[in-house]
Amino acid sequence: MLVSTGFLAAEERQGHGLVFEQQIWNHLFQRGYTDEWDIPGEANLYHRGLPISVKYTQWGSSIYLGDAVRQRSIDIPFEMVVGFHETVEGEKRTVAICDLVFTPEQWAAGWGDVTIEELEAFAEKIHEGSVEEAQAFARVRAAELREKSPVFSINPKINEDQRRIQCSVPFSVFFREWVGEEPQKQQILELWGREL
Repeated sequence: MLVSTGFLAAEERQGHGLVFEQQIWNHLFQRGYTDEWDIPGEANLYHRGLPISVKYTQWGSSIYLGDAVRQRSIDIPFEMVVGFHETVEGEKRTVAICDLVFTPEQWAAGWGDVTIEELEAFAEKIHEGSVEEAQAFARVRAAELREKSPVFSINPKINEDQRRIQCSVPFSVFFREWVGEEPQKQQILELWGREL
């Protein structure tokens, strides 16, 4: 279990995720967007110097983290704020927030025996051959890699428009391995000791 900064009970860059990310910015930082991290370390007033990854996903769904090679390459401490929403009458409403701080060792442990070299080779190989051939290869290789990681799921995205390897953490695994508590919706949404 990771040390949580408090149990505050998608595809990357989807509209609802950006709305949640903007809410976090407006709530605490009053700054603009950055590419490498959603919130750069120098803007983090609560855990000085730690960059922040902000994710927003449907309650009960996996937490999509984006590019698997980039995620496996993280070798610095960072904070992750994950918001969970439900859709009520066509509107997404946040029902829980989790705020976690990871050391490089904790993050690497989630990958188990999956190496960055394996992910890089996988990402390169899916660009060979037809879409159908790449998809067939990716199904087999992703299943092999999933067996080696206790936390992360490998999610190939291969079609006529894209060929990428992404990763996610299943909902139940997120709570079991990282939060250390059973999933539960929150009556009051708080982040860093302040109500949202």
